[in-house]
Amino acid sequence: MGRHWRFLLVSILLILPFISLSSHTVKNLPGFGDLPFQLETGYVGVGENDEVQLFYYFVESQRCPFEDPVLLLFAGGPGCSGLSPFFYLNGPLMFDYTNFNGSSPKLLLNPHTWTKVLNIIYIDAPVGTGFSYSRSKQGYYISDKQWVEHSYTFLRKWFVGHPQFQSNPLYIGGCSYSGVITPLLVEKVYEGNKEGVRPYKNIKGYLLSSPKTDWFVDINFRVQFAHQVALVSDELHESIKESCKGNYVNIDPNNKKCVKDFEAFSQLIHGLNALQILEPICVDGPSKNRRVLEDSETILQSFPEGSASWCRGTKGHFTRCNRSLAYTIDIFSVVEIHKYLSNTNLRALVYCADQDLQIPHISTQSWIKSLNLTISDTWHAIFVDDQVAGYTETYQEKDYYMTYGTGHAPEEYKPKEAYEIIDRWLSYKPI
Repeated sequence: MGRHWRFLLVSILLILPFISLSSHTVKNLPGFGDLPFQLETGYVGVGENDEVQLFYYFVESQRCPFEDPVLLLFAGGPGCSGLSPFFYLNGPLMFDYTNFNGSSPKLLLNPHTWTKVLNIIYIDAPVGTGFSYSRSKQGYYISDKQWVEHSYTFLRKWFVGHPQFQSNPLYIGGCSYSGVITPLLVEKVYEGNKEGVRPYKNIKGYLLSSPKTDWFVDINFRVQFAHQVALVSDELHESIKESCKGNYVNIDPNNKKCVKDFEAFSQLIHGLNALQILEPICVDGPSKNRRVLEDSETILQSFPEGSASWCRGTKGHFTRCNRSLAYTIDIFSVVEIHKYLSNTNLRALVYCADQDLQIPHISTQSWIKSLNLTISDTWHAIFVDDQVAGYTETYQEKDYYMTYGTGHAPEEYKPKEAYEIIDRWLSYKPI
């Protein structure tokens, strides 16, 4: 599958000159032909002297593009290309796996694309992701905070170049690791509007899918989640809780009982697909030869991130995320940002998956409850086509939604249900 993925990327690059600050309309793609929707690609310069060039793919809504909301959507990572959600989550095209014969891949229209009701900007961010690049070596050194700054500049310049969309409702979305970046960018846009930064951005809210939010909380809750889904026995769970005192991230190597219990826990989950515990593991997990006790935090953080399609319907191995970025993590929690945003008039939709060990839904529920929001609609089932699609609870215009029977990227596992939910939410209907 790797050569076919590269074939599509090269095809897009041939359409757009490599070094360009202008936008280009893509009218057709190999494997599909003429596109029945509007696709624009381009670069926006950010950073000092515009040395960083961020690549984007903009798909106009297939309904009312100049009225429908604009969604700036980040993939996970850091380092995952915007082509990942474009082809695998909610974009207008998808691979034709059924008729794949080993030659050039064919593309199909995605019947559940979010671009039916949304204008979506898919972005290769941070720099070094996908087709985004720096004109200097120093420009490739990036961090959480710089990613936010670059994205804010990107948005400002993008709207300057697309004034016809400036009055559209704006939403910002992120999944997995970009759950750290998204709320910070939302705060910056919101505050920028208050300070009179131009152009004005009609920010209405944000949405987060299986979001990384707090490094300690998200990692630590994996032990409790593993017990709840019967991966860990009652006896071991009680023992590890007592011996480690509820801290499974910063384990004291001198605490022999905690070390032993944690090693037993690690062995139990070692062979699982952390993204969807009911499916086969599709990428290399932690090395079997590495001692579990060397660094408990590293072990818990080393679950592979990516997508179910790495083994669901594909052949061979390919990489859609750059894991060699010169990246510095300098933000370890955005819970306080969520507290701030909860007191604004911005809407929020946070959803996660019940089979995800990477970002357990109970960790997401934990930080949401820490915000002390008032519940306006209590926990209840959501139905799509008369079938349970998940469960939801609403807090003062902030909706939490747990998808049923899905993995780390719910849109990929249940695309129809995900589309129905987002359409209801954008229409201000109960989800």
